[in-house]
Order: sequence, then C-alpha cells, then structure tokens
Amino acid sequence: MNGQDSLENQILGTWEHEKPKQDPELLLRPKSEKESNHVSKSIYLFQKDGILDIKEDFGQFKAKYSISDSILTIGTRKYRVLEYSLNQFSLEELGDLVLFKKKLEFKRTEDTIEPIQFNEQVLEFYKNGKPKISGQKEGGFENGVWTEWYENGHVKSVIYYNMGAPLMTAKFNKKGLLISKNWFDLNSNSVRTD
Repeated sequence: MNGQDSLENQILGTWEHEKPKQDPELLLRPKSEKESNHVSKSIYLFQKDGILDIKEDFGQFKAKYSISDSILTIGTRKYRVLEYSLNQFSLEELGDLVLFKKKLEFKRTEDTIEPIQFNEQVLEFYKNGKPKISGQKEGGFENGVWTEWYENGHVKSVIYYNMGAPLMTAKFNKKGLLISKNWFDLNSNSVRTD
C-alpha cells in the first residue's frame, strides 16, 4: 500500500475542526453569544467514494472530496495537507484568491453525525392534513422552488433557491393576496423589491 492510498483510507471517519476565536465585534452573532465564550466547531465525516458530510452550527451539507499528491480538494477548494497522523491533521488553503493563509487543525473525534441524502424531498403537513412546506434539498442546501402554506390552505410564500441562496421570493397574506416580492438582480448584483 503506498502513502497516497494510505492517506485516502486513513482519513475515513469523523473529524472535528474547532474554528479559531475571532474578534466578537466583527462577528454577526446575537449579543448574548458575543459575550459568551462561544466556540464554533465543525464535524467532518469523510466517507468512501469521495463523499463528505459537514455539520456546522448553521446546518449540515454534503460535498465531494479527493486526495492527490498531498492536496485535499473539498468541492472547489484546495488544501495542502501539512501534517497527518492517525488522530490529527492540519491543512492550508491554496489558491490565487486566498489572501490570508491559515492553518486548519482537525482531530479525530468520537462525535458522530448521520449522513444526509444528497437529494432530499421535503414535505411537511399541518395536523389538519394540509401541506405546510414543500421543497427539495441538494447536498443539504435548499434548491429549486420551495412553497410554504398557511394552515387555511392559502400559499404563504414561494421562494426560488439556487443551492441555498434565495433568488426570488413572493409572500402572500392569509387570504392569498400578494404582499411582497423580491428577486436577485444579476446585472446590479443586488436584491430588487417590487
């Protein structure tokens, strides 16, 4: 077994990455969280066939990964593997757009996460049997058209997502009348409201 195969097999499993503490004045967090010693950590579940589940404070998503010549690629980001042992490894992000290179530390953990489906249909109902919300997730991100209803059956909102980013939103009142709509304008790179 060569070193590359060894790293590809040894990285399988669950790893924890604790993000360095940052200046609380720069963070977009509630005041109560800024005053606490909140430490953000991520759980990475490396699986066979280049599939990676990542659980962050804000949710869980999927990505593809590969390892070649001590370079770990996660999605479109590339990292150099600086150090590796059975219980910890460190990475440095690569690329022309990376201005401040920082060392990312990972340690093997007993914490577990349940892998999510790559494509998931979300459909929730009220107790009266009427639909509450309908949409699809791709890699853990809302994707495509999501519809939310009031309990009386009228549409509450329709949102078009592209991998978690809301591009168009229409909101309705309880009687089903349109009360607001907005969309992301690619030409001006801003959200427009009508």
